[in-house]
Amino acid sequence: KDTSRYEAYLERCEDFNKFYIKTGFKELDEIIGGWDRQEELATIAARTNMGKYWVLLKCATAALEQGLKVGIYSGEMSARKVGYRVDTILSHIPNRGLVKGDRQYQNQYKAYLDSLGKYQGELKVLTPNDIGGPAGVNALRAFIEKYNLDILFVDQHSLLEDERRGRSQQEKAYNISKDIRILQNLIKKPVICVSQMNREKNESDPDSISLDQIANSSGIGNDSTLVLGISRDKNDHNIIKIQIVKSRDTGEVGKTLTYYADLNLGTLK
Repeated sequence: KDTSRYEAYLERCEDFNKFYIKTGFKELDEIIGGWDRQEELATIAARTNMGKYWVLLKCATAALEQGLKVGIYSGEMSARKVGYRVDTILSHIPNRGLVKGDRQYQNQYKAYLDSLGKYQGELKVLTPNDIGGPAGVNALRAFIEKYNLDILFVDQHSLLEDERRGRSQQEKAYNISKDIRILQNLIKKPVICVSQMNREKNESDPDSISLDQIANSSGIGNDSTLVLGISRDKNDHNIIKIQIVKSRDTGEVGKTLTYYADLNLGTLK
C-alpha cells in the first residue's frame, strides 16, 4: 500500500535523464533506457580482440559528454594510452597516428585539445601504477569518493585484486563480483565492468552468447543487472555485434545490434 513508487514513476515521466545515463549507443538506449543511475551493475563480456574495450570507452566518453564525472580503472593499459583512445573516439583522429607519433596530425590534434574546454564533464583514469598493484574493491571505492565520480568503468574483473584471498580463480572471481555488487549497493552509482569470456563456443549456435561463457562466471552473471556480449562477424571483422545476454529491467534478452566499426577512427555506426 506504499504508493511512493507512483511518485517515483511520475518523476521518471518528467525527467528521464535524472534516472538514466545514455550509453552512447542510441539503438541500445531505445531498448534498455540507458544505465540506471542508482542500481546498475553491468557487464560487457567478450573474447579477446572483439573490441570490448572500445565499446567500454565509447560508453565512458558518452557519459563525459553528458557532463558527468567519469572514472575508468584500466588494469592493463596506461592512462596515456587510454587518453589516446578517448581522443580518437571524440576527434576521430587515427589512433595509430596518436600512439606512434605521426606528425601529419599535429595541427588537428592540437586544435582538438584546445577545444576540450567545451566539455562540462571530467574523466579520471586509475591504473595499478597509481596504487602499487592491482586495485581491490576498496581502492575502487576510494577512487570514486576522491573524485566524487558519477559512474565507474572497470577493465576488467580478472585484473582486480581479490581482497578476500580466494584460493582458486573461480573463487577469486566470485569474491570480486560479490564485492563489486556490495560496492554498487553502497555508492548507488552505476558500475560498468568488462569481463573475459571463455574460448569455447556453443557449437549448435556459434553466434550466441550465454552467461556461462563468462570466464570463471560463477556469480558474475547473477550479480549483473545487465550483460552485453560483444562479438565480431566471422566474415567481416569490421562488423561488431552487441547482444543483450541479460537485462533485469527489460527482459529483452537475445536482441542483437550490429555496427560497422573502424576502431582506428573510433567509430561504430
